[in-house]
Amino acid sequence: MRKNTLLRALALSSTLGVTGTAHAVTWDAGDWTLGLGGNVNAFYTRTNCDASDLDSGGTTLASLACPTDGDKNSVNNGLLPASLNFSAETTQNGFDISAHINVYYGITSSGADGDSNADNTPDALKFSSVDARQVYLTFGNADMGTVKMGRDFGLFAFDAIINDMSLLGAGSAFTTANPGHTTLGGLGYGYVYTDRLAQINWTSPKWGGFQGTVGVFNPFDGQTSSAATKAIGESSLGFHGKASYEWDGAYPGYVSTTFLKQDIDIQTATGADVGSSDIQGWDIFGKVSIGDFGFAGYYYDGEGMTSLALGGLVFPGFSDTADAEESSGYYVQGTYNWNNTKFGIHWAESEQEELTKVENERLTLGVYHNLTPALTLLGEYSMQESSLSGGGTDKTSSFNVGAILFF
Repeated sequence: MRKNTLLRALALSSTLGVTGTAHAVTWDAGDWTLGLGGNVNAFYTRTNCDASDLDSGGTTLASLACPTDGDKNSVNNGLLPASLNFSAETTQNGFDISAHINVYYGITSSGADGDSNADNTPDALKFSSVDARQVYLTFGNADMGTVKMGRDFGLFAFDAIINDMSLLGAGSAFTTANPGHTTLGGLGYGYVYTDRLAQINWTSPKWGGFQGTVGVFNPFDGQTSSAATKAIGESSLGFHGKASYEWDGAYPGYVSTTFLKQDIDIQTATGADVGSSDIQGWDIFGKVSIGDFGFAGYYYDGEGMTSLALGGLVFPGFSDTADAEESSGYYVQGTYNWNNTKFGIHWAESEQEELTKVENERLTLGVYHNLTPALTLLGEYSMQESSLSGGGTDKTSSFNVGAILFF
């Protein structure tokens, strides 16, 4: 039980094929086993931007990395913030029970209102950001499966992000001058953010290689096209589920599919009903190992969500008349292990097709070297392109080198 629950507690700190297992210190306290682990990482990133014929600061994703043309330099976290992860677990009355509290830290400074770089001023005399992403309990056993209750990452797109080779690195840049809490990695380029949801789930026992999860999550609001309306999600719970199959043998692999659904009410600013819609999506993920080679692929399709995130972050998920955005995306990835070094290539594309027509593409080349079982040194080169229908194209390239240490 210890290894599996630790990996779940660390969640995005595990890589499922990019590096070794996460490390933690454990000790006994009466009937309880306590665990402490986490990671610290830092990267130097140099980004070059070409605003092309789109006004700088426009609404394509690449312009998030570059509000203006030219080279930008930063020292920042990667896709993962640093983290400190605490767990406590035991067996009582035939049930395996556990508690997890995982806190994540940014190495860059906060802006005037407490959000990272809100006033876009230098780092001096400011504070780093802190984010309690995971606070949850579990109970169950081999016969009944496991119940999870609390705040944790959602099911939709989770396998996509934890199997992205840039989970250890930076991938796509987010901001360069005074960078934020994390980079984008592949968010908006092949998959959306899995998000951190208050949820209650049941995960089945494993039947051979099959396993399933179903659950509910606290509904969240969407975003509409203007301030004249609002997208309210509190009228019903959200629902999500997952089915997966894993196999061993000469060519070990894993496949999974998930779904997500939540109702949305569109209202005017004064509370009058305009109509109803929903946030919904499905995806499929697969990976296989052939000797020292690893291959992974992912595809998603969604409504009421944008290419970057659920609910309408950056772009609206709904029109003022309750029409839902339609988005889809995919990625393909190949890696090769040579002794303690992994080489990888990742290609991804996302697009929105209904309200704001945007197409985003990303290519990342990466080298990840395990200097020790706990310490990985790495370098990545990424090219991003984001095209807004009727608005032009932004192009961004970035190079990052750094290190991530798990303990």
